Amino acid sequence: MPDVVIVGGGVIGAACALELTERGASVTLVERDHLAAHASGRNQGLWVPPEDEANVPMALASLEAYRRVVTEAPIDVGMDAEPVGQLLVAGGSGGFRSAEAAVALARRSGIQVDELDSAAAIRDVEPALNPNIAGAWLVHHGHRLDPGALTVAMALLAAERGAEIHHHLHVRALARRGDSIVGAVTDDGVIEAPATIVAAGPWSLELLDPVGVHLPITGARGWIVRVRPAPGLLRHLIESPGPHAELRGEVATRRPTASEVVEHGLPGSAIGSLLHPHRSGRTVMIGSTRQTWLTPEPHDDMVVASALSAGIELVPAIADAEVLSSWWGLRPLSPDERPFVGRVRDGLYLATGHGSEGVILGAGTAQLVAAQLAGGEPPFDASAFDPMRFERGPGV
Repeated sequence: MPDVVIVGGGVIGAACALELTERGASVTLVERDHLAAHASGRNQGLWVPPEDEANVPMALASLEAYRRVVTEAPIDVGMDAEPVGQLLVAGGSGGFRSAEAAVALARRSGIQVDELDSAAAIRDVEPALNPNIAGAWLVHHGHRLDPGALTVAMALLAAERGAEIHHHLHVRALARRGDSIVGAVTDDGVIEAPATIVAAGPWSLELLDPVGVHLPITGARGWIVRVRPAPGLLRHLIESPGPHAELRGEVATRRPTASEVVEHGLPGSAIGSLLHPHRSGRTVMIGSTRQTWLTPEPHDDMVVASALSAGIELVPAIADAEVLSSWWGLRPLSPDERPFVGRVRDGLYLATGHGSEGVILGAGTAQLVAAQLAGGEPPFDASAFDPMRFERGPGV
């Protein structure tokens, strides 16, 4: 019998497996598809400073852990050794307010930020940027990485330390004994363990609702479009915080009511602007978006065109780039966009609800869960991630 069974083989589950095995625990991880099959392997692949100040300590802990993973991983994680730099750009009063808030948070977190106070200064840093940009700031942080490779690397390192990694094995339910959770019921049988961690993203509710744990998690589809512009078009990550900040509103952070769907159809998409030049210099990924998820099929294929339009507005030369591919991953969102991390029942712990910041917060989440399992002091203030902060009754 393992000490811990982890449900979910995304970046959160893999990080938990690695952290716990490093602390001497025996671990079994179960993933119903392949590792990093969903949002963990289908995102931009970035560590950037989080948008919420409460998430900053967890994010910084994650970055340090990933640096250690890179040195030990049996595969190339593709992580920048040094920050590539993130250019925040603004247009209009709303854009300025959002950018200035992001700049202030970065500086409070100890990150150097340079204000580019002239058109010439902006052009020197990023020549391809739209010349009509009203303002820009260069944040000296941001690391690109391969999110799928990072997830697999952590799982492989955990396996080297004794973890059992099962993929393509479906967890059907949580095993119960009285009021306690004592493991997971899989297609191959019951895996018993004193502690079970649910890290199953938007599918967590399928396991939690039957045992009386009701969380306000909403699934949201995040689209990415990959294009091939002229080589070396961009030098930095480019983000327009105005539209990106709007993604933190109501769109895809709550489930629609039946009457809303009848009257208006499924909620539409919210489009942000984040351009990510691949380390090769040959491709650029454009995102990010949010689209309410109720079915596996995307209901609005125009979201790709909208994302490209937002990218062209920032960098006009994107208009001539060849469109190579697009994809989406399913993100588990909480109402305040902070994850649910902690104990909710005897033997049951949660590590879910990370939204679009699973990679950014993954290893820090694992450190917090490991400390909670051991009954020790948390590595940072855990109150913001209390799983029961939105406690709701059954049927809500």
